[in-house]
Amino acid sequence: MLRLKMVVNTVARYADASGEIQSEEITLSAVHSDKEGSANKQWSQWTPAGQLKFTVNNRAALGQVLPGQFYYIDLVSTDKDSL
Repeated sequence: MLRLKMVVNTVARYADASGEIQSEEITLSAVHSDKEGSANKQWSQWTPAGQLKFTVNNRAALGQVLPGQFYYIDLVSTDKDSL
């Protein structure tokens, strides 16, 4: 498993014709740290730059992620057919 620390850069909200928010496009970027003991040192030592962009259209999740928030993203190896 590899754990990446990322920060939310942008949250673009998309509305329908009536103005109701239907989806959000969220962009995160890697947080670089070479500080000894930093939880992000393993990731950022070898890959100091990165970006993740995804779209949320689950109404219950809209508005939950905000610019400036920090998240850990865990990369866990799996096979093609795993759920």
